[in-house]
Amino acid sequence: MEYGLFNISSETTTTLVNQDSGAGKVSSISICNCNASNVVTIRLFLNDGTNETSILENLVIPAGVSIFLNEGLSFNTSVLSMQLQTQGTGVDINVIMK
Repeated sequence: MEYGLFNISSETTTTLVNQDSGAGKVSSISICNCNASNVVTIRLFLNDGTNETSILENLVIPAGVSIFLNEGLSFNTSVLSMQLQTQGTGVDINVIMK
């Protein structure tokens, strides 16, 4: 997939921005629960390799619903990674980062 585009289809933790990647500023994230009937629970967090700090914690996204974040997403990519953890039945998440 293109950089900044993710299709997540299982309960997992996905690294959206690698630590020390020089990926630049994240200005927005769209997260869509593409499943037609099941909710998904997400956790979006920053990780320095030892500690994790949540941006979103235990957010339940109903079936067919998207969320859009465009505030408070800047972080130092030289020391932090951004990760998304998904939980639910029949996970089908699309993520677009700009």
